[in-house]
Amino acid sequence: MRLVGLVIALWGMTGAAFAQSPAAALKNCLPPREMQEAVAAKGVVAPASAVMTARRQVPGADVVRASLCRNSNDLVYVISVLQKDGRIVQVMIEGSSGRVKSVR
Repeated sequence: MRLVGLVIALWGMTGAAFAQSPAAALKNCLPPREMQEAVAAKGVVAPASAVMTARRQVPGADVVRASLCRNSNDLVYVISVLQKDGRIVQVMIEGSSGRVKSVR
């Protein structure tokens, strides 16, 4: 999927955050309007930036889901990517800084 199409798709996606680990139930993600507001208020990096960071962490994988979620008092992007071998890897990125928190 092209990056522009992915960014547009992100606005419509909801999903889940890691509670403590990727295995935790997915919940507490922002609906599209709140996600747009968080980005517009410059409280979090743009979704495209988070996706590009995730792609650098897992080269050659396809992004299948990207969500902005609450994790404790922080907002994090949870990016799920599909590797060529069929495994799903989740990359958690700090919303405020755009830094990688974990890759699992």
